[in-house]
Amino acid sequence: MSATTYSSIWIAIFTLLAGVYWPDVRGLAFIALAFIGLLHLAVLVYEQIASPAFYEKMSPEEFEHYCAAVLRQRKWHARVTPPGADQGVDIVADKRGLRIVLQCKKYSKPVGNYAVQEIVAGIAHENAQRGVVVTNSDYTAGARRLAESNDVLLLHHSQLGRIDRLLRKPVELPVWLTGLWR
Repeated sequence: MSATTYSSIWIAIFTLLAGVYWPDVRGLAFIALAFIGLLHLAVLVYEQIASPAFYEKMSPEEFEHYCAAVLRQRKWHARVTPPGADQGVDIVADKRGLRIVLQCKKYSKPVGNYAVQEIVAGIAHENAQRGVVVTNSDYTAGARRLAESNDVLLLHHSQLGRIDRLLRKPVELPVWLTGLWR
């Protein structure tokens, strides 16, 4: 069952209990609980309406705007670059001093090396710290190897909402410290 169904059940139960215990203080408590459920339901419905939605038939340009909207929802200042003059960068996003560039690929086949090469060039062109390639598909083995060697993040569009966590690199200790824990 969905969260909206649970909220609706919550509201119905506590409204009925409020009716049973109405003249009593317990009736007021049950009304308060039903009202809390109603507020929760309103928040859930708002989130469903306001959240960017992916659909298979969207155009590549719509896919870029969808990705930018997901970033904005995560408090990134994201702008979609004009088509044609983007130098391989579809989105430039800034947050707390970190600049990332994104290449958005809406493909029916796995994304290859070319997208990773474009975003590596885009990192230098836009003075960014990291590059990200986002797709609705998968990546070739060659694209994965090239991305790893260039510190480019490869994401499925469903992972874009967790980008802050995914961008964090594990802390590497200096060589002289690694011997202390052996």
